[in-house]
Amino acid sequence: MARARRKKGNVELAAELRTWAATHQISDDIYITQLADALESGDQLDYWSSYENLDLLPTPVGTSGQRELRLSDALINFRNIMVFVPVAFTWAGISQATAAFSEYAANNANKVVNFFDFWENGYGVLNKFWTLSNIALIDFLLLTIVIIASTLITIFQVKARRLISVAEQKNDQTRIALALKINRYLHDFRSPTPLVVNQRVAQSVTNLKKSSEGLVRASKALDKGAANLSKGSPVLTQLSALKKLMEKKQK
Repeated sequence: MARARRKKGNVELAAELRTWAATHQISDDIYITQLADALESGDQLDYWSSYENLDLLPTPVGTSGQRELRLSDALINFRNIMVFVPVAFTWAGISQATAAFSEYAANNANKVVNFFDFWENGYGVLNKFWTLSNIALIDFLLLTIVIIASTLITIFQVKARRLISVAEQKNDQTRIALALKINRYLHDFRSPTPLVVNQRVAQSVTNLKKSSEGLVRASKALDKGAANLSKGSPVLTQLSALKKLMEKKQK
C-alpha cells in the first residue's frame, strides 16, 4: 500500500499547502514549493517524512493592524512637529510685539506704557493678530491639536496590537493544523528506524488489545445469552408445551 501511495501522492494536500502559502504571500518559500511538488507527485516521500513541518513551515507575517500602525506613525511625526509650533509662534509674537513697542516708545516718549499692556492693546501700532490674548488663544488651539493627536496615537496603537495578536493566533493555529496534517500523511512513509518500528509495534499492540477486549465482551454476551436460553426462554417453553400436547393426543 505504501508504494501505491508514493506513486499517487496526495494532490488535495499539496493544493491545500499551496493555497495556504498563496493566502499568506509566502508561495516562493523553497521548502513549501518543493514539499508541495513532492506531495503532488508522490516522489521521495520517505525523504520528506524525516523533516518536522512544525519547525520548517514558515510563520506567516500578518497584515492585520498595519493600517492602524501607519496612521499612528504619521500622527507621531505630526505631533512631534506640532509640539514646537506653539513655542515658535509665541516667540514670533514676542518679536512682533517688541518691535512694535520700540516704535511706539520712540514716537511717544512722554507716555509711559507697560509692555504687557501694549502687547495686549497694540495702541494702533501692533497688529491685532499679534496681540497677547490672540497668541494665547492660538497657542491653546495648537496644544489642543497636540493632545488630540496623542490620544489618537494611543487608540490606533492599542487597536493595532489587538488586531495583530488575534491575527497571529489565528495564523499560528492554521499553520499548526496544516503541519500536523502533513506529518500525519507522511508518517506512513518514514524509514524503518528503531523509533518508527517501536511506534508501529506499540500501535499494533494497542490495536490487538482493543480487538481482544471486543472479543471478550462479545464472548460474555454470548455466554449470558446462552445462560438465559437455558433458564427457560419463550421458545423452549413453547416447544415443551407443544411436546406435552402431542403426547396427550397420542394417548
